[in-house]
Amino acid sequence: MIETSFAPDRAVIRRIGRWAGGAALAASLAFIGERLWSLDWTSLQIQPSWAFAGALAGAPLLFAAADALLRRGWAATADPDRTCPHNELSRIYARGVLMKYLPGSVFQYASRQINGARAGLAHRRLAKASATEIALHVVSSLFIAAVCLAFERAGVIALAAATIVVIAAMTIRRPLTVAVAFQILAFGLFAAAAILIGAATLPAGASLTHFAAIFLLAWLAGFVAPVAPGGIGVREAALLALAGGTLPDAALMAATLALRAASIVGDLGYGLGILLLRPTQQPPPPRSP
Repeated sequence: MIETSFAPDRAVIRRIGRWAGGAALAASLAFIGERLWSLDWTSLQIQPSWAFAGALAGAPLLFAAADALLRRGWAATADPDRTCPHNELSRIYARGVLMKYLPGSVFQYASRQINGARAGLAHRRLAKASATEIALHVVSSLFIAAVCLAFERAGVIALAAATIVVIAAMTIRRPLTVAVAFQILAFGLFAAAAILIGAATLPAGASLTHFAAIFLLAWLAGFVAPVAPGGIGVREAALLALAGGTLPDAALMAATLALRAASIVGDLGYGLGILLLRPTQQPPPPRSP
């Protein structure tokens, strides 16, 4: 019998993915290094102001709040029957948020799979919840980016459309639609963080919603790139490349670095805050025979 189909070697595919991701990361870091090398460092200095300080303080809070919304979206599909205590779900997700900064971009999902199973959640449902979250990251980031772009010409209509989608998704109250609503809200906060940082670093007259849309596209580029932990390097290179022709180099570099710092502080604040402030749910004592 002649073999007519050939199953791809998963190990080879994973190896190719790692090499491709490593190449993308190396190219991104080289691009960022070149931009930093050619930058006029004197023009990068930003005059201290209350607005700049407020942006640096507020953006991490927005990123942390987005993590909390993403946790609720994940929980809607991972535990739709609400069998696991709320505190335990928060701790599971918080560990994953911290683990995403390990090289490989998969440890956050592996962490949820392992800790979720220990909490009594089904492996299959956990895997499905992770796959759903990944897909919704792509859809929701593109949706909010489109809303930001449409806001320039029809702000009221753009906001109304996004609001209707969120309300409709919450009204249906299916696990998937609830996850959609929370993801859209979370990426809305990502866009708000970009607008806040942009307002403090970009020149007057720059379109902040356009910058927020570009940031979301750059975030998506960093998300889909394997190997890069938390999209570090790839996101920044994409943001510099996409916005480089429309914004001054120094201001754009300042906004790019500030957004990365804010996202890291926000993730660390959310992850460590949940793990330190929320006690582990103790299992019920065994029943006496």
